[in-house]
Amino acid sequence: MNIIYYIFVFSTIFLSSCQKDFESSEGRGSLSLLMDTKSGTDIPVIMKSTSTVDVDTFHIVIKDVSGLPIKQNFDTFAELKKEGLPLLLPVGTYTAEAFSGDLSEAAFDSPCYRGQKKFVIEENTVTEVKLHCTHQSIKVSLKYTDAFLSMINPDFKVTVTNSKAELLFTKQETRSGFFAVSQLFTVHVTGTAKEFGTRIDFAGDLKHLENGVEQKLKAGDHLIVTLDAYKETPTVKSVQII
Repeated sequence: MNIIYYIFVFSTIFLSSCQKDFESSEGRGSLSLLMDTKSGTDIPVIMKSTSTVDVDTFHIVIKDVSGLPIKQNFDTFAELKKEGLPLLLPVGTYTAEAFSGDLSEAAFDSPCYRGQKKFVIEENTVTEVKLHCTHQSIKVSLKYTDAFLSMINPDFKVTVTNSKAELLFTKQETRSGFFAVSQLFTVHVTGTAKEFGTRIDFAGDLKHLENGVEQKLKAGDHLIVTLDAYKETPTVKSVQII
């Protein structure tokens, strides 16, 4: 009799628990969220550069159809995953937004990514959303030929500007600069020559040329600028897509 009683009590508790789970999911669905910064690359993402970008640190905002953020206890993607995925949401239309860093006019090692996507939550269905975050800045890296370094004293200065803001590079400054998108980039070099101590002062515009045709600069471009001796115009050695 005791065995039968225990089985009856356990069954009652189990059925009651299942009933509660069923009721809590009524009118709700689930969100399974993935993020990447390059096509075909899922989380976690670590970009190979002097500055690493980890999508776990990206800020996440999920808004309902009226544009209001849902009330959830997470600020970053890492916190969202800790909260638990898939995430239970009421049936409806939403927008997922992700971003990292501030979009500065100019800053060292400060890439900015943005991404957003609309999705629909259906009852008792897991909706998989892949959020592709794209680079919002233009990256500029400087390189120096041996001839350039042999010509100029090591205390030289290189200023890069996008017409609104500038960054100062020195021989010791090996970081890349990140600039807001602009079609007017200028490099200005100042210093003194090792021979005779004469002043060196020249500037030039950065242009992305393909087969002799100037291309429009856009977010995600990486301008690798090479400074050479006795050339008054800096050259963009190559343009890569971040």
